[in-house]
Amino acid sequence: MATVKQQRAPRPAPSDEQLMELAEQGEKSAFDELYERYHTRIFNFIKKQVREQQIAEDLTQEVFMRLFRSLESFDPERQLSSYLYKIAVNEIRRHYQKAAATQVFSLNEPVAEGEDVRERAELMPSEDEGPEGEVSEKMTRRTLRTLIDRLPPEQKMVVLLKVYNELTFEEIAAVMDRPLSTVLSRMRYALQKLRRWMDEEGITADELPRSQD
Repeated sequence: MATVKQQRAPRPAPSDEQLMELAEQGEKSAFDELYERYHTRIFNFIKKQVREQQIAEDLTQEVFMRLFRSLESFDPERQLSSYLYKIAVNEIRRHYQKAAATQVFSLNEPVAEGEDVRERAELMPSEDEGPEGEVSEKMTRRTLRTLIDRLPPEQKMVVLLKVYNELTFEEIAAVMDRPLSTVLSRMRYALQKLRRWMDEEGITADELPRSQD
């Protein structure tokens, strides 16, 4: 009678905290895994605000270099994703301080791994299906992209972190080193401007994200 082999349950993926601890102990593969886990979403976060591909890549590399240098001082009680976004925000600010330029946020950039497609869709007005609807949607996206590019950099960053990266307002306040009231105000002002501009362009604004959790 043939022996039935029992299949072993796959091992659960190590947590961020476990990988950070291993990386601090000198385990190179642990840091490599963290890099693979977060590289795409951090790159896309930066790319939405920095037009040049090479600059976005350079800033992304700097984010992970700073993470590597902070392994020994990293607080294990801290959420790694929020910590990485905070480093990225500081790198973006540093870049534009040097370049004396404004940030650019594009809705046409690829959706980063782990982003909520439903929330992205809520930012866009719904269109009828079919060829005519697709053409109309493309035109609407292009117009809305231009409107969002007009927002002040700090307001664009709040919108990006809230809608595209699923952070709560409390997390955004921590990432941006700003009081919660300031973050809420920036979101409110950003949505007010977008609604006004969208109304001027004849775009439905009913499904813009709310300014409060």
